[in-house]
Amino acid sequence: EVHEDRHYVNLIMELCAGGELFDRIIAKGHYSECTAASLCRQIVTVVHNCHSMGVMHRDLKPENFLFLSADGNSP
Repeated sequence: EVHEDRHYVNLIMELCAGGELFDRIIAKGHYSECTAASLCRQIVTVVHNCHSMGVMHRDLKPENFLFLSADGNSP
């Protein structure tokens, strides 16, 4: 959901309590090739969907990818 006024654009998003991809990378140390490929596939799919709607992120980095929950299989 988006609310916009003269000064601000406010995005209202689902709570992503699972933290950042960056923190998971640091905590885990490394990912298997299979797990890394799965994460990359999800990231590329999200970016593709955004681009297909005319949305460009312009700041793609592990700190900006959030997980819904702390579960290891969380999207």
